Amino acid sequence: MPFTVGVRDRCMYSHSLRFGNEEPFRTGCTAVVDVKLTGPELNSDGVLCDILAAQRALRSVLEGFNHVDLDTLPVFAGKNTTVEVVAQAICLEFITQLKTVGAPAPITAMQVSVAESDIASAAYLLEAPPGGSLLGPDAP
Repeated sequence: MPFTVGVRDRCMYSHSLRFGNEEPFRTGCTAVVDVKLTGPELNSDGVLCDILAAQRALRSVLEGFNHVDLDTLPVFAGKNTTVEVVAQAICLEFITQLKTVGAPAPITAMQVSVAESDIASAAYLLEAPPGGSLLGPDAP
């Protein structure tokens, strides 16, 4: 049975959405972001990931989105900034941030969930190849 460590934070952003041939519309939200890290084992200290390091990594990522128009960020150039696309961008930047501090045990999966309201959310799941770790040298 794998272990899971989770952290949560929030940020506020605005963005435009376009669907089909409809006119784009502007919207904004306070997004609540949950990150869950999963791994098959703990290290000798009984730790999958340093929760403080994970909290700091998430805060660092969300600082780049907080009080920002997502349409102006290079990561979203040419993309429709749906909550699914936002979840993927946060996930990929989070894993980059977490690599700088490392994790004491293999992280085999990470899920980032972004709730744009109390009734609407989307998530992005990133999984390591069999036998690999998301923080290893061959990680995304």
